Amino acid sequence: MVLAQAVRGADAPAAKTADELWQSIQTMQQTPPGDRAQILERLDQLHGALAEFERRFPSDPRHWDSKLLRVEVEYGLARANNRPTDDAAFFALAKEVVAAADASAETKADARYLAAERRMEALGEAESVTNGPARVAADAAIQELRQKYPDDPRTFQIQFDVAEFFKTRDPQAAEAIFHELETNKDAQVAAVARQDLLVMKKEQNVTRVPLDLKFQAVDGTAVDLVKLRGKVVLLDFWATWCGPCRMEIPNVVATYNALHSQGFEIIGISLDQDKEQMVKFTKAAGMVWPQYFDGKKWENEISTRFGIDSIPAAWLLDKKGFVRSTEARGVDLGEQVKRLLAE
Repeated sequence: MVLAQAVRGADAPAAKTADELWQSIQTMQQTPPGDRAQILERLDQLHGALAEFERRFPSDPRHWDSKLLRVEVEYGLARANNRPTDDAAFFALAKEVVAAADASAETKADARYLAAERRMEALGEAESVTNGPARVAADAAIQELRQKYPDDPRTFQIQFDVAEFFKTRDPQAAEAIFHELETNKDAQVAAVARQDLLVMKKEQNVTRVPLDLKFQAVDGTAVDLVKLRGKVVLLDFWATWCGPCRMEIPNVVATYNALHSQGFEIIGISLDQDKEQMVKFTKAAGMVWPQYFDGKKWENEISTRFGIDSIPAAWLLDKKGFVRSTEARGVDLGEQVKRLLAE
């Protein structure tokens, strides 16, 4: 990688000690997000610095942290460029970190949490989420976290993430997780679980009838989902200030460009507060579809109406207007759309 080599050439001489190089790495991690090209450049630079740390300081206990972070960066670069990820290598590294005598307890915990998150992502790509080896592996990884770190906020967070994942795939499992969390001794965790359970019920109600939505877009277009019956529609909740949203946009644009002529439409719901900035961004990114904007951020009238409490959120509607997925994201978006177009 050219950029990674540039980092090694520029930072290595200046960073004479492990502490200096590690500080440089931490500074890179704190760099604010930008557009896609800037994000990929920073990831490439960070990857080079991490590889340099491991090469120069193999006896420093932080080399385990470096390895974990480097494979995270490699994973992000692979997903951003639609390349396959090497999950087997990652799981092997996580296992190695947990067994390492010189890895700190915090680093070992990080390895377990990252492995659990990757197990959940693998489950999302499996043929079945209700049974099979992917489900068994994911359940085991999460159960280990609950046993070893019962009071760690990350344990609660991953349980919430799992429940969110299962909301449309295995509603009973999601409901069971929310019910368990709402009895948690941590009042904040319990309150969030109760709220999420209410949102889940609201989303379930949304899927029972065709979605009804009508508004005037920023560009003056009159949007009415009823008039889009017969087409597959993606309802995309996003914002320019949302890093994960920006990372997802190239995939959404590519899917639109490939399938729009076959009957695929996108309706954007922007949670931005700066209209001019939002319009400028959509033009530069090739987001030619209509956008709703009211400048209210999390109080956005449409996102609030539908119970959206995190973005990116993408709802995929079939030709009859029914919500068929509230998780229409990632590299399989195109396949989801094609399946609905074929119905």
